[in-house]
Amino acid sequence: MTEYAVEEKEWVLIKYAHAIVRPLGGVGVLFGLTVLAGYFGSVEILYRPMANGPATHPLTAMCIVLIALGLQKFNHEKVDKWLHRLPAFLVLILTSVVIIDVSIHSQIHHVLTPFQGQVLADLQAGKSNSMGMNSAFMFFCISISLALYSFQKFVLSQFVAFFAIAIPDISIIGYAYKLGVFHGQMSVVTAASGFMLATASLGMTAHIGGLKALLSPYLGGKIARLQVLAGYLVPTLLGVLLLKSQNSSEGSSLGIFVVLICWFIILMTIVSAIFQEKVDRLRRKGEQRLKEKTMSDPLTGLSNRRKFHEFGQEEINRVIRNKSQFWLLILDIDHFKKINDAAGHDIGDRVIIKLGATLKESVRAVDLVSRIGGEEFTIILVDSSKQGAALTAERIQMNIKHMKVDGWTDGHGPITASIGCAINNGSCALEETFKLADEALYKAKENGRNRVVFSDTDVAHQTL
Repeated sequence: MTEYAVEEKEWVLIKYAHAIVRPLGGVGVLFGLTVLAGYFGSVEILYRPMANGPATHPLTAMCIVLIALGLQKFNHEKVDKWLHRLPAFLVLILTSVVIIDVSIHSQIHHVLTPFQGQVLADLQAGKSNSMGMNSAFMFFCISISLALYSFQKFVLSQFVAFFAIAIPDISIIGYAYKLGVFHGQMSVVTAASGFMLATASLGMTAHIGGLKALLSPYLGGKIARLQVLAGYLVPTLLGVLLLKSQNSSEGSSLGIFVVLICWFIILMTIVSAIFQEKVDRLRRKGEQRLKEKTMSDPLTGLSNRRKFHEFGQEEINRVIRNKSQFWLLILDIDHFKKINDAAGHDIGDRVIIKLGATLKESVRAVDLVSRIGGEEFTIILVDSSKQGAALTAERIQMNIKHMKVDGWTDGHGPITASIGCAINNGSCALEETFKLADEALYKAKENGRNRVVFSDTDVAHQTL
């Protein structure tokens, strides 16, 4: 089965998602160190931004800093692998201890807590200052996501990060609705940091899975992003307005309902986007297949005249921008009519097919070989000097001379070709360059064939 390369749009949003990972990590380091500085200097507002509200615990600040460091990258495979793993494992240990302590009412994590004296002073003063289950579980999930990423389990990493981001989101809605039961002991700084770090963890896997479908530059991705935005904002804003207008005492139930609705919509939208992207990719592949057929010569598989003109115009635009040049070669098989008359059109087709393959093998991948009709071919040599064009043309002739075509070369000798060459430096249209190369080709035939002639000289290069 033939595979067709799909011409993709640039996935800009995925690049942006990857690009924000390190900056978000940097902000996370800043947040965590600011909180620790607040404990160190006894500046309460740095770790408790809301008076009498929840504080960011020193262990929480340590987890923020560690995870934020784990999001950095030095473009060195081994260094980056351990940069992700080591902080993730340390956070797993810290959060596991807290989760166990909360579950069995022990106090093991106090031994690991820096500035424990300040924490105890706050607690004795009746203020909230502890790392709750929500915070511990949030950073536990983010660290697992980071560890999974380091082991290249990208889909699982994305799933866990998506789950982790729901926890600070619930706290943020709690602060918006003024529902203490939603944010509990999680401070605004902790909720914001957790949201940033979970977002950064998601950004690392933006190139795969549901997030890739959501960030697609195609219609399905655009619709999915609007659905996610509407599915999150509309229920949230309606909930806030309802609470304010009715002064409802059922705030907790309404808040839970809003959270469930928001995340159900987001989940369904992402699942829908995944299937939409698969369907859309099949459509794009079908369109590309049709385009390939309209741009290809059915006999040789080379580019046809339409593709030649499209590529040639793109090259002219490029050489104008870069102040460079390209060479156009027009090639014609010598005495091709004799082959058809003597051996039949089947052998003639066999010669053309073999010649097309030989031309492709004789040039670089960046150059374009086209069959523009009958036994006539064109070659666009990108960023080539005159010397390079001459060497390429002579190599082509040599390779053609050594071609073996059953039914012809075994009884009639080698096939030869004449080549005309012309330069384009962006100062003239493709049609003019084609005309100059065609005139050079005519001179090559007129001077005895099996020759290379340049449009700017009457000197022919006789094939050896």
